Amino acid sequence: MRRYNLSMKFLIYIIFFLLTSQYLFAKEYSLEWYGELKHSQSIEFPSNNIYKIINSYGYWEDNKGNYGKLNCLGWVKNIKNNEMLEVSCEASDNEEEEFWFILNRNSEKGAGVGKTKYIEGTGKYKKFIGKICTYAINYSQGGFFYKQVCN
Repeated sequence: MRRYNLSMKFLIYIIFFLLTSQYLFAKEYSLEWYGELKHSQSIEFPSNNIYKIINSYGYWEDNKGNYGKLNCLGWVKNIKNNEMLEVSCEASDNEEEEFWFILNRNSEKGAGVGKTKYIEGTGKYKKFIGKICTYAINYSQGGFFYKQVCN
């Protein structure tokens, strides 16, 4: 009976380790951002092409328990229902550490998928410098929802 109890305890420890180690050693990093356009100026051409300068802001959180504010500034071109953009962003977290990244996208107008490139970082965010991640964005009710995943 004692041998059975030891075997069961060992089996439970193995299962627990396998389940928690997958979570603890996961390399994937994700970030969600809920934002609004703070300011936007645009020029519309007779061909219906639109060029905009945008400033957006909002609050973010990641899968590591960090959260904070995000502020972005950049340009958007809408040419024949195709949207191209380059937007530079700065973020600060709850521990006053910061990171900066650039969003790039070339897809249909509105919601879409693009790339994020981290260009600077302080503290724990230094390890992200040079990293390229994938993001998706969707617009609703005057704001947007952004989700980014890095492997």
